[in-house]
Amino acid sequence: MPTLAPDIYATPQIGKLLADEARVLSPLLTRCTGEHGLHLTASLLADPPALPLLGHWATVRVAGPVLGGDVRASGLEALPFTDDAFGVVLLRHALETTARQDNLLDEAIRVLAPGGMLAITGIHPVGLWSPWVARQARGTRPRLTWPWWWSQRLVRDDFELSMPRRLGSAWPRAGGSPVGESMVGGGYMLIARKKRPAAVPLRPRTAAVEAPMPGTLASGARRNARESIP
Repeated sequence: MPTLAPDIYATPQIGKLLADEARVLSPLLTRCTGEHGLHLTASLLADPPALPLLGHWATVRVAGPVLGGDVRASGLEALPFTDDAFGVVLLRHALETTARQDNLLDEAIRVLAPGGMLAITGIHPVGLWSPWVARQARGTRPRLTWPWWWSQRLVRDDFELSMPRRLGSAWPRAGGSPVGESMVGGGYMLIARKKRPAAVPLRPRTAAVEAPMPGTLASGARRNARESIP
């Protein structure tokens, strides 16, 4: 298995950022429903949020071209799940460690059920966290990406999108008081809902029908009926 900055995602600093993310993320996903949720993560040390209306999570660690955790598969191929399988998909720093960022997001969209929630978290490329990552990373460096890029992708794919939020402390630290949203936070989060397919409107059409028996129609009733066709 390739080494993809495991020291970064196992550090106390990232652990603190993950905890700060969870404090903001959990209330926003509380109403997510479904039998299954998918947790795509850069670190198996990060537990998915406990959502009361969700059945259970499948957790998959994303490390370059390799997927591990609850499933073992190639990260260069499609996710081994059926279409529309999950009520919520959480990409927790996974887009920083995947070998194919756009492909992983495409797959996350594919396996998300209509009406389901998609959440993305990551390290913001602007701020004091970025040089820290550059110094600490060994092997392949995580790919830090602007959150607006993912926002544009999701809007293009017809998602209902909330504004990206920055959160966590401004600089990497292992302890201290909890930090939620912050204008200079080192992490970011965005949440989007996959729109349901639009219903095809029905066009009414008048069709003449015979009464079942003479005299059985109520007073004032007309000898025709309305039926709908697509």
